[in-house]
Amino acid sequence: MNQASTQPPKTSSSWKILDILKISSSPKQQVSPSNTALDLKAQADKSKNVCKCSCCGSVLTFPEDAQKFSCPHCHTTNLLHLDLTVEPPVHLVSLKYVKMLVDQALERPIENSRDLHDRLKPVSDYLLQAFGSMACINQSFRLKKQRRPHYSTANLNYEEIRQVFELLASLPSRRPLYYALSGACSCLKRLPLHLSDDPRHLSWVMVLFEIPFLSKALTNNDKRCQHRIGSMVEVPEIQALCYEILKRVLGIIAQAETTLAGNYVASWFSKRSHDKFLAKVELINLYITFHLKKYFYFANNPQLARRSSSSGHHRSVSGGIPETDHRRKNSGSPDAPVSPTDNTHLVKPTPKVSRSRSVPQAHDEEFFQYSYLKDEVEGMDSLFPPVNPQLMANPSSPRSKGSKKKKSDMKVRVHQYSSNYHLRTASGALSILMKANYIRYGENKVPVHTFYNSLVDYVNIKLDFDAWSSKRKSSSSENNAEPALQTVIDYIHGTNHAPFSETAGTTFYFCQYPFLISLGGKIAILEYEARRQMERKAEEAFINSLDRRITLDVYFRVKVRRERIVQDSLRCIQLNPNNLKKSLRVQFINEPGVDAGGLKKEWFLLLTRALFSPNAGMLSYVEDSNLLWFNVVPVDNFEMYYLFGAILGLAIYNSTILDLKFPIAMYKILLGLPIGLADYQEIFPMSARNLFRLREYSAEEIEALDLTFEVCYSDLFGNKFTKELIPGGSNVNVDKDNRELYIDKYARFFLWDGMNKQLCAFKGGFSNVVDGNAFSLFSPEEIQLLLCGSDESKFDVDVLQSVTNYSGWPSKQEAVDSATVKWFWEYVSELTYKQQKKLLLFITGSDRVPATGIQNLTLKISRLRTPGGDSERLPVAHTCFNELALYDYNSKSKLADKLGKAVNMSAGFGIK
Repeated sequence: MNQASTQPPKTSSSWKILDILKISSSPKQQVSPSNTALDLKAQADKSKNVCKCSCCGSVLTFPEDAQKFSCPHCHTTNLLHLDLTVEPPVHLVSLKYVKMLVDQALERPIENSRDLHDRLKPVSDYLLQAFGSMACINQSFRLKKQRRPHYSTANLNYEEIRQVFELLASLPSRRPLYYALSGACSCLKRLPLHLSDDPRHLSWVMVLFEIPFLSKALTNNDKRCQHRIGSMVEVPEIQALCYEILKRVLGIIAQAETTLAGNYVASWFSKRSHDKFLAKVELINLYITFHLKKYFYFANNPQLARRSSSSGHHRSVSGGIPETDHRRKNSGSPDAPVSPTDNTHLVKPTPKVSRSRSVPQAHDEEFFQYSYLKDEVEGMDSLFPPVNPQLMANPSSPRSKGSKKKKSDMKVRVHQYSSNYHLRTASGALSILMKANYIRYGENKVPVHTFYNSLVDYVNIKLDFDAWSSKRKSSSSENNAEPALQTVIDYIHGTNHAPFSETAGTTFYFCQYPFLISLGGKIAILEYEARRQMERKAEEAFINSLDRRITLDVYFRVKVRRERIVQDSLRCIQLNPNNLKKSLRVQFINEPGVDAGGLKKEWFLLLTRALFSPNAGMLSYVEDSNLLWFNVVPVDNFEMYYLFGAILGLAIYNSTILDLKFPIAMYKILLGLPIGLADYQEIFPMSARNLFRLREYSAEEIEALDLTFEVCYSDLFGNKFTKELIPGGSNVNVDKDNRELYIDKYARFFLWDGMNKQLCAFKGGFSNVVDGNAFSLFSPEEIQLLLCGSDESKFDVDVLQSVTNYSGWPSKQEAVDSATVKWFWEYVSELTYKQQKKLLLFITGSDRVPATGIQNLTLKISRLRTPGGDSERLPVAHTCFNELALYDYNSKSKLADKLGKAVNMSAGFGIK
């Protein structure tokens, strides 16, 4: 039964746009908010139910007495009642059973292709029926019998699943594999309405997600390669079925994102091996790239997009892609004649599969249109230029002036993909794997950059951010006292959606799933938002200066004395709460110098050293982990913690790298994320090891320890303190029943409860500077990279040399070929990592490379000409501009000596 769609009745509200925009000076009569539109909508749809599609998540309405309804977007039939616990109609699928059927079919020599078809018919019929039954797949490949789901395991034999499909792909006929995939497709097209609510009903989805060659549908899809088909899984019809399965599996997993079942799925993925988990992440990212690339082609070939929008051909639901002629050449129907380019040993299936149980032609077209879109632009003159891998890794890297306009034209715009449910469901599924990655611990945890999609760097991410921020803002004002006025405002912003409309709650923005955006893209967004806020503050300062007739200052100026840098910095921040978002300028009193970046770096460096000093009493050094953490017994002045938080916020807004040695827990606190036992284990590994041993002890052993719910700790001066973990904790003994509570309370005391005031002051100072939407896009690991830079174990000197600019030579090539420059790079290569960091600190004011890598470090070497080609003077560094000025020296040893003295003996604006 198809969805019965009705147009929402027109509102009876008397508001008009011009009337709304008028400003009345007379007091208005108080009236209750008008909900006419919602009331009429409710009356019109009182016999209808509202729900989300089990596959694509689109919001749909259907009659109250309906037993099933179809989604117009993904063409999934949603069933209101389907029991997955019924007895399967056929034998459960297993490697042993399938291999037995295959062996029986091929036990005698095969005479011809017709004989092969007849022999394999029982195998094909079984596979069609087995994989076409949700109950059968859901109960197959089990490790053991269990009724309840468990977080610890999905109870599936993944290796057996892989072996079954590899066996089918190795047969002399493609019919059994085609029928198995066709049965799975038909099963995925008829879904229970609330399938993703129960983890017991998702085992079959995990089975299908484990098909080993799903990625083949997203690669090897060039028409020119069809004559080089090397295996059964590269046949276009098999690829089309794999694409359909992957699309619908990701849709189902995505619907579990916000349910309890999603936690089970995340836990199951977290138990996979590093390689298997990484393969799933890469598969979903490949699927996102598969769908995003068509907009990339459109951005580079406007005439293709115009032809697509003006053509009368078939268009897919998710975007206007012109129909190709592939279906006329290679039909997905099993009864299509075998193409001459097919392998002779791959026998085409016969038309025994009902088209209602196979992949609909429209969806075959969807796959072929996406796959061969590149062929549509092969003959066009404006084909996109080659992609620079470094540029894709960091879109904010410098570009040549000649290509600037061309690159900006390549950006994909938000209106092109915001209604694409493929991107939304794939991103939702990947978010579950992101959650699983947080559950993983230690070496099994994959880096956050693994989730980046490099093609997203070619999206106009700033426009995406603006649209997403506008949607968040409109969502927070749903309870507006003037609903009609809010409707007009939403219309202006382009965020208005009718209640239960097809686009309500289903608009896709990449900022909803920030793990897809590279660190370079996020930094670009952060700088974009910071620049807007700084400009707004400058405008406010200018307007205020006109009203009050005071001098305009568009900068936040910090004037400090070196010997009292903490007190002076705190005073400047407290006296200028409204200027913190302005661009920062630092001046050291009684010292020459104009801040072009170098003084700012030095101020941050000296201030953080002073705050981290043991004499300050704010932080304690944990020897077991070599990390700093907040003192349980703090200094009396909590303003110091406020200053610390503000300094970190200023460093982010002013793109300054700091030398911090803090755990991930601190960055979680800045983001407002919860902290737990894993964070305690990172900070206090030895204590955590002893604490967790309580789980292994018997009741008698725990009783012998004579532990109570209280902790003892000391301050910097050795004074002892005792604190109860729960009310009356000194009288509550730890036993086998309450030991988990004791572990949790003990760890939480040293993570949060014991230093709550310090952490609140610290976060308050940070939030007073950084409070925009852009900051929420970062993960804790990315915030650490943003503040501390990349702590690489060894500098890649070749990469640094390739991005270095030169001044004082006739050309860059002459500079590279000069003896001084050659000696310099040889000297850098011979340094230890610690010495390289010192040199970097001397030149740039920071010993860390940028968060996006050393290739984005702007370094400059200038030549100071010397009469006679030799000098006794030391090299000079301009940290404001990351510039090293070298004199001419007559030998490499002399250059190394002079540069070593400059690096190890210099500070501030003179040699000490």
